[in-house]
Amino acid sequence: MNKFFVLLPVIVFFISCNFTKMNHRETPVVTKVDTVVLPEPEPFIKSLPKKLEENSGIIFYNNLFWTINDSGGKNRIFTFNFKGEIEKEVEIENAKNVDWEDIAQDKKYIYVGDFGNNRGNRKNQTIYKIEKKKIGKKARQKVKSKKIRFSYANQTSFKSENLATSFDCEALVAYKKSLYIFTKDWVNRTTTVYRIPKNKGNYTLQPIDSFNVNGLVTGADISPDKTKLALVGYKDYRPILWIFSNFNKENFWGDSQMHLEMDNIFNAQTEGVCFLNNDSLLISCEATKTFPQQLFLIDLSKKTNYATPRSK
Repeated sequence: MNKFFVLLPVIVFFISCNFTKMNHRETPVVTKVDTVVLPEPEPFIKSLPKKLEENSGIIFYNNLFWTINDSGGKNRIFTFNFKGEIEKEVEIENAKNVDWEDIAQDKKYIYVGDFGNNRGNRKNQTIYKIEKKKIGKKARQKVKSKKIRFSYANQTSFKSENLATSFDCEALVAYKKSLYIFTKDWVNRTTTVYRIPKNKGNYTLQPIDSFNVNGLVTGADISPDKTKLALVGYKDYRPILWIFSNFNKENFWGDSQMHLEMDNIFNAQTEGVCFLNNDSLLISCEATKTFPQQLFLIDLSKKTNYATPRSK
């Protein structure tokens, strides 16, 4: 039997859930957060192979799950099935895993984000673009990528300060004609979204908008019907999830936001998120002393609104 829990006052105040536009307007925009009841995350694949103990980011494509390992791992994409068995290892020949943190896709391409920046001193952030049709059926294969390089226009200091930067990043989505990244802000516990062209090149990114997630964002995905954006992360060892509904490229925070703190998997290192369908999603976790590397399922269709949206 599924256990249920209620999101209560933590959502009411959640730093008002107000987001600040990058033009620094004086009056913050009032937003709303739906108060909901949700089933706890359920184990989906209870243990992944040891090769994936540092998995970071996940997509669902061609009836397989595709993931990567983060900093210092091999320059490979791994695919695994619903039993958690690895089926393919795809090496990206012209790539190096400095700090791979997320993976995204559109109809024709897979994108791997090498933009982890815990110390705030990186100047070589890269997104590797891989053509899907170049990936064959072999268990082990090699492909080449196109490189999308970028820097932040609003970053002025590159002093190395571990876990004290606003320019770390672990979340990536492909939406319409662009890519979008969401920062992991160690200073303010917010996230800032930046737009990046999908074409090979070297770009200087301007911030679009920011949102007070009151935590650290580690993964992102968009639902198949393009109506929901999911951001996963953690706060003080507690996994968190944000769902933004009816968003668009000018307002990624949509017309409503739903927040979930996943207390039942406290101390799980949530690193990736992907939608299985429009109403269910998976959260991937690295190995920790408390949890093995694994996937959890959240069924959004089971939510029950019991209070009117609140704002401050």
